[in-house]
Amino acid sequence: MIGRALVVALLVTQAPGAQMQRVAQFDNARATSWLSVIPPHTESTFHRHDRQRAIIAIVGGDLKTVTPAGKATVMHFETGKAYWFEPMPPGETHKDVNDTGRTIEVVTVELK
Repeated sequence: MIGRALVVALLVTQAPGAQMQRVAQFDNARATSWLSVIPPHTESTFHRHDRQRAIIAIVGGDLKTVTPAGKATVMHFETGKAYWFEPMPPGETHKDVNDTGRTIEVVTVELK
């Protein structure tokens, strides 16, 4: 746990060019998991989620998803709470945007 805390501390204190980080947790025949560290004022590339997944907020906050057409939705992740998501409809994509002043950390467990 100390090693993880040190890594997260380094990511949070990066210069303004900070980027979202994805740290693998496990991968087996039934599921895969990763920790996402989402620094303030960063965004992902457009992507999609084809599988069912649970997201657990380690450090919560408001994360915006934006479609290529510009439709924005804000999801509030409460620290310590888990959320369930179904796969995205075919052809849909989005990007994640943290336009707040706080780093958000979530663990994703995605079923295969």
